[in-house]
Amino acid sequence: MLLVLCLAAMVYAGPESLPSDKEMKQVAPAPAPSCPDWSGFYVGGFGGYVRSDVDRELSLFGGWGSPPLTTPALIGGSRDLDFDGGEAGGLIGYNFQFNHWVLGVEGTGAHLWARDSFIDSDIPYGPIDFRMSSSFKTDYLATFGGRIGYAFCRWLPYVTGGAAVGNLDYTQVIIFRPVSPGEIEAGHEEDTNLGWMVGGGLEYALTKHWSLRADYKYVDLGHTGFKSNFGDGGGAAATQRADLTEHNATFAIIFRF
Repeated sequence: MLLVLCLAAMVYAGPESLPSDKEMKQVAPAPAPSCPDWSGFYVGGFGGYVRSDVDRELSLFGGWGSPPLTTPALIGGSRDLDFDGGEAGGLIGYNFQFNHWVLGVEGTGAHLWARDSFIDSDIPYGPIDFRMSSSFKTDYLATFGGRIGYAFCRWLPYVTGGAAVGNLDYTQVIIFRPVSPGEIEAGHEEDTNLGWMVGGGLEYALTKHWSLRADYKYVDLGHTGFKSNFGDGGGAAATQRADLTEHNATFAIIFRF
C-alpha cells in the first residue's frame, strides 16, 4: 500500500521543469564594459577661456624729478593690466599605455582674443597734468610637453608640463598738456617669447576612437618692454616693462587613430 501511494505522489508531481532560454537570458549578468586602448596617435580641436595677468612696471629717470612729484605717474604706469578673453585651436599627440599608466607627448596651437587698454587722465604733475594710455594684447599661444596619466577604464586623469610660445604686444603713451611736439613720450614693443606651462586635465572615452577632455594650463611667458624719451630729446627717460602669465581652461573633442 505504501509503495502505491509513493508512486502516485511521483506521478502527480510530474517532472521538475527546466528554465527556458528566455528565462536564462533574463538572469544572465550583463557583460562588463570594454575599456579603450589609449595608445596611438590622436588629433583634436578645442576652445575655451584665457585669463591674462599683465604685471607692469614703470621706472622714471633723470628729468622726471623725484617723489612725491612722480608718485602718481609711477602708480598709474605700474598698475596691473589684467583681462579675460577666448581661445580656439587644435592639438596633436601620441600616447603609450603600459598597464593602467599612460605616457604621451602633445603639441597645441591656438589663436587668442585677449587684449585690453585703458587711459589715465588728469594725472597731476606739479602745476600741470598729463594723460597716460596703455594697451596690451596677446594673439597666439603654442605649447609642447609631456603627459602622464592613469587610466580608470574610460576615464583618464593626467598632468602635463613643458614649453610655451606666445606673443606680448605692449604700448604706452604719456602726453603732457597742452600738447606740443616735445611733450609726448611713447613706446611700443612686440616680442615672441619662449616660456613654460604646467597643468592637468580629465579625458573620457566615448567610443573606441572619440573622447572628450577638460584641461587647465598655467602659462608663464616672461616679459617685454622698452625705453622712451620725450620728443625733444630733453631727457626724462622712462623704462616700461610688462610680464605676462595666463590661466587657460579649454574643452576639447579628440579622435584617436
